Amino acid sequence: MIQDYIQHVKLTPQEKAIVSYIQEHPESVLQHNAKELSKLIYVSPPTMVRFVKKLGFQGYHDFQMTYSQEHMMFNETKDYRIDQNSSIKDIIDVLPDIYYHVFMETKKLTKTESFIRTVNYMMEAKQIDFYANDNNYSEIQSACLKLSNIGIRAQAFNTLNTSYLEAIRPADILSFVVSHSGNNKTMVDAAYALRKKRIRVIGITGKLDPTLDLICNESLYIDSYRHHLPFGITLYGMSIHYIIDVLYTALYFKKNSSKGI
Repeated sequence: MIQDYIQHVKLTPQEKAIVSYIQEHPESVLQHNAKELSKLIYVSPPTMVRFVKKLGFQGYHDFQMTYSQEHMMFNETKDYRIDQNSSIKDIIDVLPDIYYHVFMETKKLTKTESFIRTVNYMMEAKQIDFYANDNNYSEIQSACLKLSNIGIRAQAFNTLNTSYLEAIRPADILSFVVSHSGNNKTMVDAAYALRKKRIRVIGITGKLDPTLDLICNESLYIDSYRHHLPFGITLYGMSIHYIIDVLYTALYFKKNSSKGI
């Protein structure tokens, strides 16, 4: 996650020096406080604090805690990584572990209260609309099919349909907007337009960028980080799939319970 944050911000020469030192001495963040680490890198403590805040952390302690968790996770997963030397047998053996890791990371991001509210919103809505593009679009198409099987009207869009928005009754609609990065312009613009129409919006988003999260009424978070992915394979689709299946399963039993089954 921290590496992803670094790639999304513009760094000063001093901040680049901090990154280089940490990469060369990965244990340094675990062993030193902000003042001690600043001294080792020959930067001022305020520079160190500005650096971690630029990455989105509240302070050095927050940064240190996240770094510690990621460092531990890296060590835990180092035995199931795929590279150019991996055989077919290696890939067959290791992929289930990678999948499991994605699901567990997604589970860590879940907030039960957000899922409960979202399921209730879905039960109340007369129509559920999903917005996504690129690789995410196939996931929401699958979600619509599943929901239709339990009598819930749902449809998928890859862009905003202004004519459709003018024709609907906002109170009848619940919209999901999906972006693994959180800053996909098409999806951010869609969320703004939906909120402007007073349509309730649920974000399915990563936490690399808070833009979409801040627009939505509610957010369900996916594991969108690349630290565990071989050659940049985008496994965040599995994270979206997990969230959709949690919602679908809860709705399935709620719908059947309401029918007295």
